Amino acid sequence: MMMIKSPPSSINPNAHDPIWNLKKQYALPLGKRIVLIIKLNNACIIPGGVDTLLKQSSNNQNPKLYYTAASSVSSSSSVITDAATDMMGNMHLTEHTAASSTVPGGGSGRSSPFDFLNSTAGTTSIGNVSSSSSSGGGAKGGSFKLANFGNKLKNQLERGVTSIAVQAQKATSGDHRAIRDLLTVGAYVQNSRTGEFDICIGMTERQEMPSSCSVQDNVSEDGDGGMTFRIPILIPPQVMDEKTGAPPVIQFHLWMRSGAAIFAKNRALRKYLHVGNSMLFLDHLSQQIHWPNFDRPVTFVLPLQSAIAPMGKMTMLAFPDAKFPSLCGIGWSLSDPRTDTAYNNTSSSSTAVMPTTKRILFNPPLDQNYAFPYNTQNTLLATERVTESTVVLPVAAAMMQLMARASSISAAHAMNLASKLEYFGGGDTVNDPMKAMQHGHAQCQLEIMHFLRYHPQVVGVDGMASTRGNGTTIHVNIYLQRPDSIFENCLANCSIPSHAYIQNMTYSSNAAVSIPFYPRIVEKNDARLLPGQVVGSAEASSRNVFVGKLRIQLHEENIGVAGGGDVFSPMGPAGGIGVGAPRNLEAVLDIDSYLNSSEDKSVLYLNVIDLMTGSSAGSLGVTISAHTLEGMVDQFNGINGNTDKEIVEGGLISLVGMNTLMEDDKACHPHSDLNKVAWDKIQSLGPTHERKQRQLATMGEFLTYDYMNRHAEMKRATESKLFLEKSVKYMSALISPLADGEVNLPPDQQRQPRPFRPSSSRMDQLLSGIGFNVHVQSFSVTNVSVTEPAGQVSSIPTSLFQNVTCGAPADHFRGFHQKGIEGEKPISGGLRRLEARRTAAAEKVRSLQNQLIDAVGNFYTMHTQSMKQFPGRSVRHIPPGNHHIDSLRSACISATQTLHSLTWDIAVRRANVFSQALGIALSLYLAHVSDFAKLQKAAWADVWTKHGFLITFEGLLSAAGKELGMIEDASVGISMLRMVSVVFVTTDSQTNTEGGTDRCLPIVDSPYMKWLRITPSGYGKDTTYLVEICVDVNYYAQRIPPALKNSTPVKFYPILYQMGVDIRQWGVNAGANLGKKNEPTTSDEMDEDEIGIPDNDVLIALNYEAFRKMNAYAHKVYPCQDPQNTIPCISWEQAHTSSQIEQTIHPMLTVLYDYIRSSAGKMEHGILDEAGFASNRLGGGSAIFCKSGKDRTAMQVTFKQAQYIYRFIHGQGNGFSEYSSSSSLDAKKIFDDATIMRVHGTRLPVCDKNVGQPLYAFNSLQAKFMPEPLKPPPRALAGFLKGGRVFSGGGIES
Repeated sequence: MMMIKSPPSSINPNAHDPIWNLKKQYALPLGKRIVLIIKLNNACIIPGGVDTLLKQSSNNQNPKLYYTAASSVSSSSSVITDAATDMMGNMHLTEHTAASSTVPGGGSGRSSPFDFLNSTAGTTSIGNVSSSSSSGGGAKGGSFKLANFGNKLKNQLERGVTSIAVQAQKATSGDHRAIRDLLTVGAYVQNSRTGEFDICIGMTERQEMPSSCSVQDNVSEDGDGGMTFRIPILIPPQVMDEKTGAPPVIQFHLWMRSGAAIFAKNRALRKYLHVGNSMLFLDHLSQQIHWPNFDRPVTFVLPLQSAIAPMGKMTMLAFPDAKFPSLCGIGWSLSDPRTDTAYNNTSSSSTAVMPTTKRILFNPPLDQNYAFPYNTQNTLLATERVTESTVVLPVAAAMMQLMARASSISAAHAMNLASKLEYFGGGDTVNDPMKAMQHGHAQCQLEIMHFLRYHPQVVGVDGMASTRGNGTTIHVNIYLQRPDSIFENCLANCSIPSHAYIQNMTYSSNAAVSIPFYPRIVEKNDARLLPGQVVGSAEASSRNVFVGKLRIQLHEENIGVAGGGDVFSPMGPAGGIGVGAPRNLEAVLDIDSYLNSSEDKSVLYLNVIDLMTGSSAGSLGVTISAHTLEGMVDQFNGINGNTDKEIVEGGLISLVGMNTLMEDDKACHPHSDLNKVAWDKIQSLGPTHERKQRQLATMGEFLTYDYMNRHAEMKRATESKLFLEKSVKYMSALISPLADGEVNLPPDQQRQPRPFRPSSSRMDQLLSGIGFNVHVQSFSVTNVSVTEPAGQVSSIPTSLFQNVTCGAPADHFRGFHQKGIEGEKPISGGLRRLEARRTAAAEKVRSLQNQLIDAVGNFYTMHTQSMKQFPGRSVRHIPPGNHHIDSLRSACISATQTLHSLTWDIAVRRANVFSQALGIALSLYLAHVSDFAKLQKAAWADVWTKHGFLITFEGLLSAAGKELGMIEDASVGISMLRMVSVVFVTTDSQTNTEGGTDRCLPIVDSPYMKWLRITPSGYGKDTTYLVEICVDVNYYAQRIPPALKNSTPVKFYPILYQMGVDIRQWGVNAGANLGKKNEPTTSDEMDEDEIGIPDNDVLIALNYEAFRKMNAYAHKVYPCQDPQNTIPCISWEQAHTSSQIEQTIHPMLTVLYDYIRSSAGKMEHGILDEAGFASNRLGGGSAIFCKSGKDRTAMQVTFKQAQYIYRFIHGQGNGFSEYSSSSSLDAKKIFDDATIMRVHGTRLPVCDKNVGQPLYAFNSLQAKFMPEPLKPPPRALAGFLKGGRVFSGGGIES
């Protein structure tokens, strides 16, 4: 029998880590690897598997036919571990100690922090023989026989353990299917120091041996049978480079492992048995592929050197590196960076304006290839590629420019209102009188000298005359009766001297009190002027402006009398004690009579009335001065009242598509943040609303100076500065050189604005306008056929499946539980909840206003007739002191300020979330516009121009805690995409200069896109955004569909399906927050609002809303037969706002509807599955997101890709075929393919890119509660410590 030399003992297949990290993905030089798909013929598939090998080994005198992975390796042995972890290149052909490559604990190849807890952690040598032993004899005599006997005994024991493990698994799981052993192939190059072929440059996946020769078992149906590995082996370019002194041969070893190893904990079952090996001579390979000009696939066959499979063969299919797709080829997107400039710091042109060393904005793509046997001669080569988008950062920069400009307008508007409100109070807080006058206020000064009492004598208890209160003080309250408000403003409370009036006596003219104030100037035709102001006297009717009156209230306490004189009289008390009643007195001063008076300031004596008797009680000595700005410069005839309409053009609230909710009968003064349309709406209200509006107009201001000043300074000015900072930083990132030290940081530590924003930066305020972890994930399929017997290979690009993956578009920095500024209530939740609160706040304002109007009406009815009248006294002003009216007015002001503050908070949050969502949506749209084959097969471009581009967001967040807030943010941000339309223009288009070239932002490192510009139009809820994308003239002419030319806009049609898929959602469905109780978290993950009130109803509401929109879209794209015209045409807006719309369920969506209808209280992943499938069949695209965009998102996108390739194979080359619905798909086959993609594909490098570790942030407990299609592979879990960083204190966020 043929004796085959066993592989070196230093090889450990278990030490190979199948997980690709960034180091492997980004090893230089990029794009120069050779992709080898390996197919085994039927002779390599050994009947009986491991059991046959063990029997053969027992019968053979040479025990080196197999290799035990668990065997201990001498510390003197040498292997190269750097090469094992860097299969992409940068391979150092030097040695390291084998101790570094021996990784106890299983096939992940990574050291476990819990190995010290395992009693079997120590490795055991099972049947290991030193590689120095000779195949011809070696040990002799009794020692040889004893060793041989021991090996045979161990083989028999291992066969027994394997059988027991298999039977135990069948008994416990109820699965009586045959458990198949596993095969894998590893590629090895020679160690330059030891001469052994023990440097692993790559391995295929471990694949089950087929039970029969069929395509379903991943076995070709050709005459040779056999099996094809899904995962190819990549040959680094250094291996092919003769200058590096690379060895001229690659050895391929075929290994077998027991299928029961995954069910048993026995380490003996984890060993790999060696089946055989093949040799590939690199000079022969170079000739075959024309290295280094390798541009087309080739095939060759290598014989397998094996005693157990002497007829075995390995067929190799070699392909060029597919990391970078060809321009305009399959898998390429218009949003992809250009490969010649994006990943290096050298300018593409010697005459470029930018410096020679430019900013490196992009990380290279992540890629992986998969092989799927298709039929007897064909194999599908699927290339999974994850690429950053060139439009994410320009979109964020353009949006922040708009938001910075709008927020600065809103901040200036708020400060202007605050300054106006400042003048309605006393003058103590006014620092700039001239500014007050410029704002339409008069500058007034009131001085009070004394009060002179009439009738100084009163009758004491003994009947004698007495002088009352001579030389005492009296308390005074001063109120401004504005001509535009029924409520008086209190200007001052003070005390003044009180004297008995004595004829011909001289009194002091020194002011006891001096009060500055700044009343608003009201014009004669001002709508807020109270009735009756211009009637009465001829003087009043001739006035053009009014500033109001002063009502001075005097309160005289009771003053006791004794006998015939005052107790303080020099005469002393003359008898018993007498008591006089306290008196309430009042005087009125008409300021309008003295406005801009040219007379010298002189003392006026106002008649003081006793409110009890209505008789004159004395006189009040005052001086008054009142001036307007025009009066001070002798322009009396030009006096201007304050007639500002308080309109703000281009403010933030209107820009983000919001109305203030005060544009109807709730409108009150001061009008804040009203745009022109809102103002016109207020002016055109109907009679009923107009009456209420006029009533509110007479009630003064419902925003106070203290609130408005605090709001303007602490909120608006601060947010405006932040928007401006983001705008400057984002723009700088696009056009300026790289910052010092930036280039050396790994992606997960970058905190400068870039197209890729890692999920670890969610709480970074500077980056809050950039969508994070945004990638275009393409899955392109190429049909590879081999012509026998010539072996000619042809490859035809066939199909493309694309998704965008990202983190949740939410304002993570602002959080979901804000304390608010001093004096304001805290707010919690995301946008959807906040906007519901805002609607409730507006209704509360309306209710309180109505109550206040009723209370004022009742006051007039009850008190007008009972009030004593005297000349100059107003019957239209309500004095303070009415508790019911005062409390209602205070509550109304508080409610209005709450609504005002909440509106601003929502506007800022909308700005950040919308900026993120727009970058995601635009990347998805460009990816589908680039799919030339898709646009050729169907008239999708025409559908998009007529009905909009369908964007289906698939959310995987749980409806509890912070993630509930993220859902609420995302739902509103996604809905805002309905405001967006996209057009393509060219560099010579006449539209380039329209709208301003200053807003044309460069799209850096794009091969065909030059710039983009975002132009808003409209007001409030009618706001729209036009996104113009300038493309190269030739690309425009050859690749842009005719339907999208001539500046034809395509409107976005966004919908959101949402379903929680983790343990927290399971807890919500179970009626308790079990996710928090059972999920261990690190200190980095703890959040003050992690335990929130769950709201499972929001998922049901969102899914029904999304279904109404998709159903309406489906009826437009694929109209159903409706002879009697009974199916209504429903718009996106109607489906969004009304849950009562009834429309026939489209046949394409019946399964989806059934899933939604039955989803209450359970984790129904089928909703997302069917929604994504329907979206693609309707010509749209999908964006998949979770909290970070890396873990649950990875499970979903790989599951979709596995479904797609299954449908493609079984649906006659159509991945979206109705050949098989989700219910008839082979769930196990799809799950197995998805698992391979989750372990070997691009998603683990995405995790590495975000948090610095290529692991999914799940633990085994969390995985148990996830839906079956989304369960992660155990070998790729971060574990309970979210990354296993036991001592560093770090971890991976989940």
